[in-house]
Amino acid sequence: MSNDPAGAQPAQRSVPPTRYSDVLGQNAAVEAARDLIELPLKHADLFIRIGAKPSGHGIILAGPPGTGKTLLARAVAGECGAHIEIVNGPALLSKWVGETEAAIRDVFERAQKFAPAVILFDEIDSIAPSRSAESAQHQVSTVAQLLVLLDGIEERGQIFVLATTNRPEHVDPALRRPGRFDQVVWMGLPDEHGRADIFEHYLRGLKLDPRLAHDRLAAELASAAQGLTGADIAYLCQRAAMFCVKDAVGAGGANEGIAIKRHHFDDALSLLATVHDTDAPPRHLLLAG
Repeated sequence: MSNDPAGAQPAQRSVPPTRYSDVLGQNAAVEAARDLIELPLKHADLFIRIGAKPSGHGIILAGPPGTGKTLLARAVAGECGAHIEIVNGPALLSKWVGETEAAIRDVFERAQKFAPAVILFDEIDSIAPSRSAESAQHQVSTVAQLLVLLDGIEERGQIFVLATTNRPEHVDPALRRPGRFDQVVWMGLPDEHGRADIFEHYLRGLKLDPRLAHDRLAAELASAAQGLTGADIAYLCQRAAMFCVKDAVGAGGANEGIAIKRHHFDDALSLLATVHDTDAPPRHLLLAG
């Protein structure tokens, strides 16, 4: 169930089905999220027993697009059985005075009603940029409202706040003080082992040439796909499937024996290289081609 970023009332608690096993190639970030959010959310009694407060406040998930930041936030909520409120930063902004602040208050009130809950601010730099920037002067009241709500989060019970951004340095510094967003968790590009895991995930549902072994192909593609994100790998596998279908159609449309061959993945890798070329057409144009 998706939530209206402007603050529409959901009919019931919304717990995503996403799990940590869906977040591939980001083991360190998953571990950090488990420590900072899952432990105080699922084991509050143990914190209380040792005289500590079971409050995790919030964390910022930072990194390039396509590395799984939003996916990890969903996984945290799903694993903890927590309601999730997804706030799309750009969609939340309103030209009318006070509307953005009111929408943010509504989000926190709903989270309290359906607690335990996770609030996700997607692209938080768009609604809470540094107030010292000249371009952010019209959002000063929005940042101030968010600071007030974060400072009072302990009184609201089991509510934890996550935020995603590609540009953590553009987020207002006041949000990154202890007790608000306690830590920035970096989600970088997956290493070769992580890329192999991601390839295996996407190859699992594809019909491959019988001469191709899934695990070996995943390892070979991971070695050749340096610098790719999880989203890039998903796109690459989709594109290889498209090349396979295109070849079948060109051969008369016979579907018996159709399977994705190694050269389809090589063609997709070559195409993706042009996508990463700054002088190449945007990806949506390549998808249309």
